[in-house]
Amino acid sequence: MVTSKCPLRVSLSGGSTDSPLFVKKYGVGKVISFTPNLYTYSTFHQDVNGFNNYDKKYVVSYSRFERCSKIQQIHNEVVRVVLDFFDVPPIKVSLDSDIFSFGSGLASSSSYILNLIQGINFLYRFNMSTEEICRLAFTLESRVNPLTGYQDPFGCGIGGFKLMEFDSQNNFQVTFLPTDIFDKFDFYLVYTNLKRESTDILKSLNLDAAYPLLDQVDDMKSALISRDYERVFHVLNKSWDIKKTTSSQILQSTSLLEMDRFLAKNINIKAHKLCGAGGGGYFLVISDKNTQIKLDKSYPYIRINTDNKGLSSISL
Repeated sequence: MVTSKCPLRVSLSGGSTDSPLFVKKYGVGKVISFTPNLYTYSTFHQDVNGFNNYDKKYVVSYSRFERCSKIQQIHNEVVRVVLDFFDVPPIKVSLDSDIFSFGSGLASSSSYILNLIQGINFLYRFNMSTEEICRLAFTLESRVNPLTGYQDPFGCGIGGFKLMEFDSQNNFQVTFLPTDIFDKFDFYLVYTNLKRESTDILKSLNLDAAYPLLDQVDDMKSALISRDYERVFHVLNKSWDIKKTTSSQILQSTSLLEMDRFLAKNINIKAHKLCGAGGGGYFLVISDKNTQIKLDKSYPYIRINTDNKGLSSISL
């Protein structure tokens, strides 16, 4: 069998400026993000007769089990769009992740699509580069969600802590940033117990309100390079305040509003923001090293670090 592994994505600043609509209007988008040590996985299963000995059926296993005669019958959009693009013959594929990921704001759809493309790339020896896989992943995910941001496939597929810049000519540039901050402070993901569909939020995005985020990305890059961490936290919190003005749906529930206020008042927390488009999923929380963050037990959280490897694949 062939198993591919791809990290998720956590953005610190600039989210929304990677929207195709934003880049089309202003000509550029910028995002600072990192890949945490949390992953999605896809596995193409092989038996003694090869990869498609399941009664010539497409067998897809994730939180549900599917068995279909045709690719177009597959309910899982992520699997369907990738298998359809490559016209893959009947095969068995399974999906898994380290944490609850769908609707999380951690770019899980992109991570899974990257995994599936990489598995097929490995299986059929297409020799696609990581950049080629990322660009194809964006194209395919756009078929599922036309408002998909540019940062998601590149943010997941290319590991590490980085500034990503996009322009309207489809150019892409990555600048890797110092990772010292992960040694000096603790990073957490706090689950809101809410899933959300990003499409409605992205449709409601106020592009003009998001424009100031471009300057915030530049400020954060400068602060990270100079190791001015208090300034990093100031910019992150300011970016989050700006982000909240871009759509009324980002904090659309009472529980999210209350959680946001609680995190802002917690003296042990340096900075926080909701991941992804908003509306649910995970809060990113940063605190002093080895400091206990006191949260309601109903909100599970996990401590994370950064991953530098990005997309990978192995054959077993």
